[in-house]
Amino acid sequence: YHIETWNYAIIRWFWTKFLEFYLKDIMMNLKQLLCSVLIGSCLFTSGCSLIPMDGTITYGLYYEDQDISGYSRDAVSSLIHTEASNNKTITITIPNQGTRQVKVKDLGITLDTASTESNIFTYGYEDDLKMLIMHRITAFIYKVHINPVYKLDEVTAKAYFTELAKQIDVSGHDALLTVENGQVKMTPSKEGKRVDIDETIKQLKAQLEENDFNNISIEFTSKDTVRVTNDDVKPLTAVLGSYTTNFDTSNTNRTHNIELASTKISGTLVKPGEVFSFNDVVGERTAEAGYDDAPVIIDGKLVPGIGGGICQVSSTLFNTALLSGMNIIERTPHFEPVSYIPAGRDATVAYGYLDFQFKNPYAHNIYVLSVMNNWQLTIYIIGVPEDVPKSVSISVGDRTDIPNQTITKIDPSAKEDSTEEGHIGFRINTYRTITYGNWVTTTDVFESTYDPVDTIITKKPAAPEPAKKDSQKSK
Repeated sequence: YHIETWNYAIIRWFWTKFLEFYLKDIMMNLKQLLCSVLIGSCLFTSGCSLIPMDGTITYGLYYEDQDISGYSRDAVSSLIHTEASNNKTITITIPNQGTRQVKVKDLGITLDTASTESNIFTYGYEDDLKMLIMHRITAFIYKVHINPVYKLDEVTAKAYFTELAKQIDVSGHDALLTVENGQVKMTPSKEGKRVDIDETIKQLKAQLEENDFNNISIEFTSKDTVRVTNDDVKPLTAVLGSYTTNFDTSNTNRTHNIELASTKISGTLVKPGEVFSFNDVVGERTAEAGYDDAPVIIDGKLVPGIGGGICQVSSTLFNTALLSGMNIIERTPHFEPVSYIPAGRDATVAYGYLDFQFKNPYAHNIYVLSVMNNWQLTIYIIGVPEDVPKSVSISVGDRTDIPNQTITKIDPSAKEDSTEEGHIGFRINTYRTITYGNWVTTTDVFESTYDPVDTIITKKPAAPEPAKKDSQKSK
């Protein structure tokens, strides 16, 4: 009995597997057979609605949710262009700030009518006969929905999101250093939040491809909202050097320019071996950049110009750099000495061709701090305690005068004689002797040449001599 039961179980298992395998194969063949019969009947039976090739839209095709079966191409084109002319709006979601409505055209979104028409016109009209039949059958049985194709003008989108960012960005701030009663204090950095324009556009393009952009979300990032981190400045607890100059607060335009340049350089972190460029940090001095008219020295004369006062900031920084042990890379004296700093201690700048540059010689970061207080400008360079110089001495000497000339000229339009006094020039050397924290001592020499200005004597034309009368001859 047990043997018979066991044999029966084996036989049942064998036939089960046999039928599973062959029935599966038989069903696949039957499916192919039915498909072939259907295709053949469609091909050879006249009047079959699946195979008309008269250019009308394939039966069972929808444009979005509208049935366009049998439409002419002109009718479809008219429908698509009507859609394109709609003044559609979409919702922009700003996390934690609500929503805004915006017109699609303001984002640079337009309907790609050519691609949309092509997708409709070619469906069921493929060159591949098998693909054509399968698409016709699919549309007939399941109904196929063709969505509009949209395209994005990224320049327009970027311009929109750039303007939006100005309104919704949350600003952060760098780690800040201040000097209070000789002690360096740190204010920790704070991350901001700004619109990630590239990522937002990327997400918008993906939604356009899915034809799902009724609501788009702004992408934010905290990247690059903090340039100077807590770790950058935390070890910087010592003033390496500082220098102060005075200015006339009654000259409001010049004071404004000093304040603007001072603000731009303050908070600059200079890494080991890095070069600080005054022009790169402060930028071009133009009215568009916020600078006011104030007198500048051109060819030895004080004349009206944009950005007067900037050189007081660069000159003050030059002296701070000397006292803190910086390597001076580029420095140019003025055409003639200036009133706010001793001769030989100034540094003029002119955007595009005269710069002031120094290099951080230390193995640690340094930090530039510029402070305006009443009528004084003070600039500090802050570093680590071990980089504080042991001693620094600065002296100016070796003066050599450069004589000027006296030039006399006649001006036919002059009503009277006049004299424009000039002055001699001179050449001097500035010496910086410094002993660094590691007890290495160096001496640097900086030459300054202040050009002479000629004395100009202008004379009016000489008066003509009266005509001489002929003497009477004796008779």
